[in-house]
Amino acid sequence: MVLPFTLETPLEERIAADPEWQAGVTWGEPRPGHMEGAVKYHIVDVLTNIDQKHLLTEEREKLRLIALIHDSFKYRVDDSRLSVGTNHHASIARRFAERYISDPALLDIIEAHDEVYHCWRLGHYKGRWQRAEEHIDQLMERLGDAFSLYVHFFFADSNTNSKNPEPMNWFRDFLQRKGYSMSQRSS
Repeated sequence: MVLPFTLETPLEERIAADPEWQAGVTWGEPRPGHMEGAVKYHIVDVLTNIDQKHLLTEEREKLRLIALIHDSFKYRVDDSRLSVGTNHHASIARRFAERYISDPALLDIIEAHDEVYHCWRLGHYKGRWQRAEEHIDQLMERLGDAFSLYVHFFFADSNTNSKNPEPMNWFRDFLQRKGYSMSQRSS
């Protein structure tokens, strides 16, 4: 399979050789939030954003793994059911990732990668901003030291041409209000 990005590690190569992953990265038509179409083109955008941050090698490798897997299982969502729980693409992606990755923090980030977006929607569309912020506080607690990796990934995933910047701006403001800082804060 020809990919529009370069695989860098043996683990990335093993993941990319999996037929389930290959089916997932070729899935997708242009749609709101993902005008690039196929998932593999979104991965290009995310990897480009990761590379622009000049992160430590280990952190960069972890972020690349999350990028390769996070949206690659949207094709496995049963559209006849609600996209929640075990029928959410992030949950399906985590189950796939468990075959290749043993780091619980990476698995949690893959599964929770859209949580900030969902929290923003809760506030924006339902006016439940306090509850949205409580959810993020719970996410911070759940991820612990891995929260900074989550933040890097969220901004790398969100800072693309076809995504609404409002969730990213809201999250940045939330982090500032909380006094959260990190040495390599993303855009």
